[in-house]
Amino acid sequence: MRALRTAWVAVAAGPLLLAAVSCGVPDDDKVRTVDPSEVPYHLLDDATEVPSGAAGGATGPRLYWVDAQDELVGRPAASFCAKTLTGVARNILGQLGDGPSSRDLGDGLGTAMPPQGWLELVEISDRTAHLRVSTDDRIGTSRVVLATAQTVLSLTSIPGVDRVEMEYDAGPLQAPRSSGELADGPLRHDDYRSLLADPAEPPKDARLRHRDLCPG
Repeated sequence: MRALRTAWVAVAAGPLLLAAVSCGVPDDDKVRTVDPSEVPYHLLDDATEVPSGAAGGATGPRLYWVDAQDELVGRPAASFCAKTLTGVARNILGQLGDGPSSRDLGDGLGTAMPPQGWLELVEISDRTAHLRVSTDDRIGTSRVVLATAQTVLSLTSIPGVDRVEMEYDAGPLQAPRSSGELADGPLRHDDYRSLLADPAEPPKDARLRHRDLCPG
């Protein structure tokens, strides 16, 4: 399995990409009606079982930004509309690439993410988002874990996505957990819980629902 290049992670060798910080404000807030019949795999069906504590306090898709203490803070995604789970995930990745909104910037939040386009969503299968790294740009060692955490936490905040896998040149890519250890396999929310400013934030719903396709 490929590991992260020693140019910014001293513990392993191999290619990875991450680049300079960028920020901006998403400008796509057009809302349109979604025909439930177009949504595959019964993603909009009511879940027969809801995780403990989810009722009444569950959250939909969120974006995770970096505060002044290098902790991650979750914020609701900007308004968007998608037809499918894949569409939601692509929108979340796009908003991460755009950077924090002007309001979040005013609250002192920033990003370790490279500009939009460094990650491509290949597919979502078995509740796992498969991502392809599509640039050779890099960022410094201290920002790699934060950028990876932003990606994993944001994608796994989407109901229907529990894991994230990355690949480069069609091969698996090891990415760092919050401890700096290189993961051998999919990345999960709990791999970065220690970086959250509020580790006790509400859980997400078990399944994607109408409100998650068109939040805000």
